[in-house]
Amino acid sequence: MRRLRNKLNYKQAEYAALSKLGELKQEPKNLGRLKRLKGDIEFKIATEAHSLGAEKELIKKLSTINAELEDALRIFRFKRKVILVSRDIEELGKAFENSRAQIAEIDKKLDEFYANLREVTGWRKKEDRRPRQQHAKPQDHFEVSLEDIATIKNKKEDKEKADSD
Repeated sequence: MRRLRNKLNYKQAEYAALSKLGELKQEPKNLGRLKRLKGDIEFKIATEAHSLGAEKELIKKLSTINAELEDALRIFRFKRKVILVSRDIEELGKAFENSRAQIAEIDKKLDEFYANLREVTGWRKKEDRRPRQQHAKPQDHFEVSLEDIATIKNKKEDKEKADSD
């Protein structure tokens, strides 16, 4: 549960951070069209460039299309990452709830087992038990003087003499 909760919290924090970035609000460009344009220009450079000026012009177009394509791919990857993180959050949330349900089910079974154990053994919960009688608390320490010891010995000796008589 702890591992799932930590992972879920991490993914939620990651999603919150990603959603704050401005790239999520940009319109996606048509990747397929840009890839086709790039392929067409590369083909023209390889086959149709008759002069150096025409080839330089095609290379400039290719570099601008490459820049647009990189930007479009970056936005596409970013949005795909946001989607994947949101899916992970959903899956982890479901797994977390399933684990909670399993724990609740196991707790109910344990309660039933303890109830059966109480019936069979006569064992009671702490609340059901009678309160124990409170005994007088012993004092922390006693002070006994030599005079007291002598008095006790004298009483014992007197008692022993009386019993022997």
